[in-house]
Parts: sequence; C-alpha cells; structure tokens
Amino acid sequence: MGFFATIGRGWEMSKLSMSVVRKDPELMVYMIFAGVMSLACLIGMSMPQFLVMDWAVNADGSFTPAYLMFSFVGYMVLSIVVVFWNCAIIANANIRLTGGDPKFADGVNAALKRLPIIIVWGIIAGTVGLLLKFLEGVARSSDHPAAAAIATVIHFIGGLAWWVMTFFMIPHLILENKSIGDALKASKTTFFDTWGENIVSGLGIGLIAFLFGIPIVALTIGMTIVAGPFGLLVGAVLIGLLIAWANAAEQVAVVALFRYAKDKKMPQIYQDQGMTVYTFGNAQTV
Repeated sequence: MGFFATIGRGWEMSKLSMSVVRKDPELMVYMIFAGVMSLACLIGMSMPQFLVMDWAVNADGSFTPAYLMFSFVGYMVLSIVVVFWNCAIIANANIRLTGGDPKFADGVNAALKRLPIIIVWGIIAGTVGLLLKFLEGVARSSDHPAAAAIATVIHFIGGLAWWVMTFFMIPHLILENKSIGDALKASKTTFFDTWGENIVSGLGIGLIAFLFGIPIVALTIGMTIVAGPFGLLVGAVLIGLLIAWANAAEQVAVVALFRYAKDKKMPQIYQDQGMTVYTFGNAQTV
C-alpha cells in the first residue's frame, strides 16, 4: 500500500503543480526569461564558429584553443543563468505554497541575495554537465566498442548519481541559505525521503505536457499548410509557452516535495485543491 500511495501522490502532485502554474501564470515569466537569456548565450557562443572568425576556427576547420576557452566560459554563463532563474522561481513558488501572494520581484530579489553562491554553484553544475556531455560524446563516436561501453556506463551512473544528489539542491541553497556542501548532503537526504514522488511527478508532468503538445503540433501543421511561415511562428510560440508551463510546474513540484519532506505534510494549497493529506507513516483524508 505504501508503494502505491507514493505513486498516487506523485501523479496527483504532477497535475496539481501544473494547475498551480495555470492559476499563477506569472511563474512562467521566470522560465521565459531563462529561455530567452539561454538562447542569447547559445547564439553568442556559436557566432564565432558561424562567422568562421580567424581566432576561433583554424584553416582546416578545427577549433582554436581560444575558441574552446570562449565556449567553456559561455557554457558557464549559461549554467549560471539557468541556476539563477531556477532559484527565482523556487523562491517565488515557496511563497505561494506557504500561503503568500508573491510578486515577480520577490523571486528575483531572493536570487540576487544569493548571487555569489549561485555563481559558484552554476560553475560547478556547468562543469559536471560538460563532463557528462563529453562522456556521452565518447560513447557515441568511439570506434572501440569496449571504450564506448565503458563511457556509456560511466555516463549513465554519473548522470543518475548527480541527479539524485542535486534534485533538491536549489531549495536548500535559496530557501535555507545552506552552503554548497551542506546543501548537497541535505539534497540527497531529502531525495530519498520522497524518491517515489520525485520520479512520478516528473514523469507525470512530462506526460501531461506531451498530451497537450499533440494538438499544438497538429494545429501548427494545419496553420502552416494554410498560412505558411505564420503558422510556424504561431506553433513555435505555443510550444515555447507549453515548455515554459511544464518547466515551471516541475519547479513548483520540487518546492512542494521539499515542503512535504520538511513539514511532513503536503502544502496547504495542494490540500485545498483536493489532494489527500499524507504524513510520513500515516494517511488521512481531508
């Protein structure tokens, strides 16, 4: 019964998290800012390569050390941008889930107060991300099956371990003002307290987004046939909003699970929307 209750909580949480974002669409603004700034970083990183600048691309088409360093710095900036806006939405969502009425500036101010540690964590997370991407590239391109297999195993285990260790990293950094070391330890503990809900809520949000995406894709195809590029533009905007909605809901779910682990019960806003009140070791209905 405990296992199925865990699955049920995770699925219910995924639906309610998306419902919270639907009722508070300003939460999506954080994701839109993150998306626009991330896209700007990616475009900036690719411009020297696209324009075949002498300092970036050798005559034989290979990249220069200067461009590799430029790309590394750009990737770190990208990682910091993502962490910053995730911190902002986590702070904002926490105010909402604890009964407050947050404004957009509340999340931004909370993130700015922790900007130095956000920069440090962004660089750490970005570096680990690059290492995992490198292992993924080795696994795909290696001509030696044994080397590819080893790289694949290391990439899978390393990525899974990193996901487990950092799932609740940002809530501990931004909501409890922990150091990076303490936040890592606390994040791992919190994850294992709510592991089933973590997995199911993430899968549930992804599934719901996928189901909403099907008619959007169909509409985009139809409008493109009728209206050409305008249909593609409308479809791109709708898909972008769907991604922002799903990503915001994922962060709301993280905060809800964080509060569930910390307070030993679901946030009141989830209870108000009809979710059964669960406590560790006991279950009771509203």
